[in-house]
Amino acid sequence: MGYMGCWCSSIGRKYSGTVSPQRAVTCEPLTFEMVHSWSQSFDTLMSYKTGQKYFADFLKSEYSDENILFWQACEELKRERNSEKMEEKARIIYEDFISILSPKEVSLDSKVREIVNNNMGRPTPNTFEEAQVQIYQLMARDSYPRFLTSSMYKSMRQSFGIVESDVVDNEREREERAERAEQEELSRLNSTNATGSSKEVDVSIIF
Repeated sequence: MGYMGCWCSSIGRKYSGTVSPQRAVTCEPLTFEMVHSWSQSFDTLMSYKTGQKYFADFLKSEYSDENILFWQACEELKRERNSEKMEEKARIIYEDFISILSPKEVSLDSKVREIVNNNMGRPTPNTFEEAQVQIYQLMARDSYPRFLTSSMYKSMRQSFGIVESDVVDNEREREERAERAEQEELSRLNSTNATGSSKEVDVSIIF
């Protein structure tokens, strides 16, 4: 049987704060290397608490911050060890992000929504696992590319006084150095092999 909790408590309500992902995020000192690494993959961006904060700010500007708030709330739920608190947090997450009456409802397909409803009969730290994965993939596929091209992200990069051409030039220089080193190593090996072959020929001539 699906979860049949009372929906009235979530009507017109802002995020409760009982599950508090925003306050749980402590930001690391911002560096250009960190900000630049966020463009490598969505996983890298989300591995930084600072990255999550700026990505959440971007999503808020697009009126879709419920996605990362839900994902963070699920992460906090997984860390909860007290069973009573865990069940309470699961109920709040459901009412704030899964309930069709919530203004912060996340977009889930019918199959995943059914799984969540069944899981709410006996909540666990992984009650929202399938839903969390689906929302993570949605952010990676839909919002992340726009974040990288946003004025917010571009301004962050430019604030360090380093333009994109500098980064490209530095990466190209590193690649060229690695290529030269590889070519030198191949030349050395070829030279060694050639010398060894000559010695073998000389020995055969003597005999």
